[in-house]
Amino acid sequence: MPESRSKEPLIWIDCEMTGLNLEKDTIMSLACFITDDQLNLLDETGYEAVIKHSQEQLDAMGDWCRSHHGASGLTKACLTSTTTPETAATELLAYIQRYAPERRRALLAGNTVHADKAFLNQEPWTEVTRHLHHRILDVSSLKEAARRWASDEVLKKSPQKKGKHEAKADILESIEEARYYKRVFFDGIEG
Repeated sequence: MPESRSKEPLIWIDCEMTGLNLEKDTIMSLACFITDDQLNLLDETGYEAVIKHSQEQLDAMGDWCRSHHGASGLTKACLTSTTTPETAATELLAYIQRYAPERRRALLAGNTVHADKAFLNQEPWTEVTRHLHHRILDVSSLKEAARRWASDEVLKKSPQKKGKHEAKADILESIEEARYYKRVFFDGIEG
C-alpha cells in the first residue's frame, strides 16, 4: 500500500544541555517553533525557556559546555532563571497543543533531533514526547543523504550553520536548512 500524504505540522525543538549523559545531564534551555507541512512558520515568536540550575549543577559540566555556555551567557541565565523544568514542560506542551491538538500526529523535527528526544523522553518532559508521533524528521539525515548523493552544486549552495549552539538560533537554522533540501530534492528547484 502506498504512503499517504501528511499534512501534519512539524514540531521543531532544539535543546541545550549540561552535557550528553542522560544519567546526569539536564536541559538548560530549549526553543520550539512549529511549521506546517510546507515548512511555513505557524507562529513567528515560538516558545523559549531557560531552565533554573544551581551553581553545583553548572560546575559539573564538562569543559566544552562550561566554556561555550559561559561565553554565550546561558550559564548565567540558568542561574538567574526562575523557570523550573516542570513549568517549562507544561508551557511547552500547551504551546505545541495550540498548533497540534491531536495526539500522535505531529512529528518532532530538528537537526540530530534524536539527542534532544532522548532528554525529552525523561521526566518532566515525557508528556511532550507522548503527544508527538513516534517518527521524527531529522534534517541531519537529509544533509547526510545530500553529502552522498547530491551534485557538487547542491552541496556548495547548502546553508552553512553558524554553530552558535543556542536553542533559538539553531532551530531556526534547521528549518531554513530543511527548506533548502525541500526545494532542491522535492520541489525540483535549484538551490
